[in-house]
Amino acid sequence: MKTTFRLPAQIASSVAVAAQKASSFAIGAMILLGAGMAQPAQAQTQATEPVQMTQPDAQSLRVRINNPAQQKASMQVIDLNTNQTLLNETYRTPAYGTRLQFNGLPAGRYAVLCRVGANRYRYTVDVAAPQAGATSIAVRETTTRRVETGLATAAL
Repeated sequence: MKTTFRLPAQIASSVAVAAQKASSFAIGAMILLGAGMAQPAQAQTQATEPVQMTQPDAQSLRVRINNPAQQKASMQVIDLNTNQTLLNETYRTPAYGTRLQFNGLPAGRYAVLCRVGANRYRYTVDVAAPQAGATSIAVRETTTRRVETGLATAAL
């Protein structure tokens, strides 16, 4: 068995080197942490939105609804040309997702209505068929109504 002994001067110099390395590591960690904290704020904001809509291709929409409180939630798709309801779903699950395919529908305007508790979201979908068999859609959010719950007080 080999044992090494260090003199007090060697211990002091190794402690100084270790402190210098720790200091540079701490500075590097703060820089990385600061750079990392600047980006997730946007992702965190998006993740807290109850309704998220993405368009994975030219003919469909992906709808994700986050409902951790399991409030009453619903989604409707309405043909705005005829006012006919094409889809009407109600549920109370903590999370729900679906892919809406618009390629089988005639050209025109459609509304996707989502409700989570008292909050309402409305998206207008314009379906165009530039060629027979080819469908493309354009989506825009037309209305978002969020109801903030809180305690109201009045003083006379």
